[in-house]
Amino acid sequence: MADRIVPQKKPFAGRVVVITGSSRGIGRETAFQFGRAGASVVINGRNRERLEQTAVALQAAGIAVTACAGDVTRGSDAEALVAAARDRFGRMDVLVNNAGVSMRGPFRSLSPEVVDTIVRTNISGAVVPTVAALPEIEKSRGSVVFISSLAGVHGFPNVSIYSAAKMALSGLAHAIEAELAGSGVHVGLIYLGFTENDPDKKILSADGAQITVRRRYQMSQERAAACILRLVARRRRQMVLTATGRLLYFFDHIAPVLVRAVLRRSGGRIHSVKGSRGDPDGRS
Repeated sequence: MADRIVPQKKPFAGRVVVITGSSRGIGRETAFQFGRAGASVVINGRNRERLEQTAVALQAAGIAVTACAGDVTRGSDAEALVAAARDRFGRMDVLVNNAGVSMRGPFRSLSPEVVDTIVRTNISGAVVPTVAALPEIEKSRGSVVFISSLAGVHGFPNVSIYSAAKMALSGLAHAIEAELAGSGVHVGLIYLGFTENDPDKKILSADGAQITVRRRYQMSQERAAACILRLVARRRRQMVLTATGRLLYFFDHIAPVLVRAVLRRSGGRIHSVKGSRGDPDGRS
């Protein structure tokens, strides 16, 4: 008797997913996982060469993909990204706001340029593409997802402006959800823990230098992407990842004084910098 062929499940078949900051890292892995689940994907990043390499890898895996290079903090680039999805695939169902940049360093050493970069990339980089995508998302009654961090649950030492920017995403998600009540649009917010980085990833020091940070991560890029996929599939409002993250979220709500005491005693060790400086572009 011939072996029975069991068809693979493709829960996102026929759907179009746009992921900002997806030329590498979590965004790249998220594109692969949505693609394997049947979705057509639109990837985005500022580095055109790296973006094209990712598109080739996705195509080689049998995933329908189009690449749109650009800076989504700019209205014209965000509109071009939405147009790329509509022109190539005829619709748009999911926007994953993944583009962002992190920093390390004491608050007293923050340069105005770093503040501007962190705020623009992490907040405007989510607001601007969401505004551009909303008409298409409303048509499909789809999803808008914001990628936050445990630093967006409670402010951590040595990542002050990054914490502030990620906290802003919570307010943004909640406000949009309230405005769109009854529209059928799903708004999701996911708090990631320390996630595996690409070896060449750069972030900003407080004075604006590009640095490579080496740290022990709590979750792989594959797991982070799988959780983003599950958030959308189940249309969950919020997801806090890792056991440590859930404890932080719980105690921040019932015993914030305890959380503050622990962070004060940590002396900033949680986000201490052990890395090297370099020049490459630190954003996806």
